[in-house]
Amino acid sequence: MDLIIIGIIDIHTILKTSLKPSIINPVSEYTEKFSGSALHTAANASVLKADVGIISVVGRDAVGLMDVLRRYQIDYSHLVLSSKKNANFIEFYTKTRHYNLYYEGAIDSLQPEKIEKEYLKRAKAVHVCFPDSEVTDYVVQLARKENILTSVDAAFSESDADIVFMEERKQEKGKGKKKEQAKNTIVMNFEKGITANKKKIPIFRGDTYYKNGIKDAFVAAFLTRYIKTEHMEHSALYGSCAAYICSQSRRKVLTCTKEEVDDLFDQKMRNL
Repeated sequence: MDLIIIGIIDIHTILKTSLKPSIINPVSEYTEKFSGSALHTAANASVLKADVGIISVVGRDAVGLMDVLRRYQIDYSHLVLSSKKNANFIEFYTKTRHYNLYYEGAIDSLQPEKIEKEYLKRAKAVHVCFPDSEVTDYVVQLARKENILTSVDAAFSESDADIVFMEERKQEKGKGKKKEQAKNTIVMNFEKGITANKKKIPIFRGDTYYKNGIKDAFVAAFLTRYIKTEHMEHSALYGSCAAYICSQSRRKVLTCTKEEVDDLFDQKMRNL
């Protein structure tokens, strides 16, 4: 197996209503879909032909999740099942306001003892995007003992992994400074550029609207490339190409083929 992702799979709920007082308000839109950085990163890595597994806690109401994971050929044999409801990110729209709500649900059911060492040993790399430093540190230390490449997303928790992905705006606020001590640090800014160990890597925007979510495409592409080449700058450039293509569809998972990402990467390499 190339890569194991450890993190949260959310249910993303969108609810719209006029919300008038003292009446039963009709709901004009109600949608649910599976979301979350762990799912998006795993799906993007699979699109890029990586052999991917995922460890996440799944609530009792996560109906249909296995179908999504099978569609992307993600190994889900080590999901942690919980009797609690699944984590849920809720966007609630009224006629004049927009509220973001988050229900943590089953998240605390993923404890270090639920993560099996033998499963981690099957992977070349482990990426953690889970908001619990105890779990993150446990995974990083366990993987390190087995000489498995480790990476973390600093937006979720801190750890001294081999590779740390962090967003520039958080670094500027003074958060995540501990991560600068990591062996390899990737600072992501999809408006100005990316730095890989302080070396600048271009982004390719054009007139494209860059929204939240392309980070997961970048991380997935970076890791799938780095596992094979161990070349930091080239992997970051490959990630930048994947982020650009992902942004074209305004979705959080690549809708292209690996060959299309490869072609753009080869073109950018020739132009450097």
